[in-house]
Amino acid sequence: MHGPPSPLVENYLREAGFWHVATVGQRCKLDPKLISALIER
Repeated sequence: MHGPPSPLVENYLREAGFWHVATVGQRCKLDPKLISALIER
């Protein structure tokens, strides 16, 4: 992820309590499959 996350993804991350994951993504590479697994929980 480069730059700010998509507004659609941001809403899901906030609802799931993982908004901090999106902010970390601005400094390092994230695994999209891991993020999906966390959101599905």
